[in-house]
Amino acid sequence: MARPFRRWTSFVGPFVLAMADVGLNAVNRSLESPLFFDSVGTAIAAAVWGLVPGLVTAVVGQLGMEAVLTLEHAGGTALPFVFCGLATAALVTAFVRSGHFHRATEVGLAVVVVTLVNAILGSLVATFAFGGITLHESDYVVAGLLMGGNQLLQSSFWARIPLNLIDKTIAVVVAHGIYRAVESRRT
Repeated sequence: MARPFRRWTSFVGPFVLAMADVGLNAVNRSLESPLFFDSVGTAIAAAVWGLVPGLVTAVVGQLGMEAVLTLEHAGGTALPFVFCGLATAALVTAFVRSGHFHRATEVGLAVVVVTLVNAILGSLVATFAFGGITLHESDYVVAGLLMGGNQLLQSSFWARIPLNLIDKTIAVVVAHGIYRAVESRRT
């Protein structure tokens, strides 16, 4: 009985979590927060069900965010960042599969790795797909760093480090908590 339930949840769950990412992102934007809140569901799906459900959650979530932004006349600004979500799913899955997603130090390391990779990928997308202007509150930090004499890619990267550190800490810690709860029920 438990096995079919797990298969069913691993199929439907990513779509539900993707919509959670869309909703969290929309609420976050309405609050004009500089965070992203676009990967909590992705991290949960990857931790609980693995790589493919995590990747599905990332893609469906970004498609949903793109649809919402298109309705808000800002279309084309979410989908290129799908690479960040895909990386989050892959990295969280790697930590879980390697058995390094139990202790606080391991979760902390996962946060740092996910933060750095998202900052790198996000700055590359922002710089090369959008010329640095992404219609996100992080643009203000990028502009300030540019005014300080930094290059665009460098400014985009450094602007994303503190934002991703907070954002991905929330995503990875929530995913870890749910992963531990699910694992304790499986045993």
